[in-house]
Amino acid sequence: MNAKQLMVVVILLGGALLTNMCAFIVDQREQVLVLQFGNPKVVVEEPGLHFKLPWQSLTRFENRLLVQDAPPNEVITMDKKSILVDAYTRWSIVDPLKVYQVARTEAGVAARMEDMVRGKMREVLGQHTLAEIVSGGEDATLRVKLMTDIRDKADASAHDLGVKISDVRIKRADLPLENSEAVFQRMKAERNRIAKEYRSEGEEAAKEIRAEAEKTRKVLIADAYKNSQIIRGRADAESTQIYAKAHTKDPAFYAFLRSLDAYKAAIGAGTTMVISPDSEFFRFFNQSGK
Repeated sequence: MNAKQLMVVVILLGGALLTNMCAFIVDQREQVLVLQFGNPKVVVEEPGLHFKLPWQSLTRFENRLLVQDAPPNEVITMDKKSILVDAYTRWSIVDPLKVYQVARTEAGVAARMEDMVRGKMREVLGQHTLAEIVSGGEDATLRVKLMTDIRDKADASAHDLGVKISDVRIKRADLPLENSEAVFQRMKAERNRIAKEYRSEGEEAAKEIRAEAEKTRKVLIADAYKNSQIIRGRADAESTQIYAKAHTKDPAFYAFLRSLDAYKAAIGAGTTMVISPDSEFFRFFNQSGK
């Protein structure tokens, strides 16, 4: 290889090296911040081949929608109850220059954004009771409103970080483990108290029903007794009239029949009576031979 060929090779190698140092490719899923000695110079968002000075460096940031699944966040509700809220955030980088200025890296701005979302979550959820958060309110739409409020408040603060928060979703809200047993015991005690109230009300209602039934029973018995006495009185009066008519027609025969009735009532099988045969009670027996 002669000197001329060697020079061509050196030039080609130098050109390739220079091109490698100056050219860079921006993927459609990312955006690039060009730095010169640590100072931001330009943000490149257009995908394709681009060029920079050899002494300039690159910092790449995601251009896609990102998901931040943070650990459960402990929140104190308006009624002073502690709950663990598990949520995730969808966010994206909209200003790489600002991200670099406040956090330097994508991981750094993600950590700051996560802290900010946790703070807004405490702020919004702290204005509601535990029952409202868990049940979702009377129309079951409170949970959606809470997530919207958290997202809006967090997004308003996220502009200073160079990011946009698209969504905040609450996956679940649980009581801390150390509080669960105490809450369950309180719930059990409350249910027992309600059950006792229902039993007391039932017993009271049963007593009232029994008292009313007893009163009705006595009234019915009294009315029945009164009616029976009236009927018996009418029957006695009618029988007296019949007896009176029979007596007026044949007093002797009437007296004889009444004596027979008296004998049937007084003398039964195996009856022993100690009485004088001359007694008025047996006068018809004494007349039987005449």
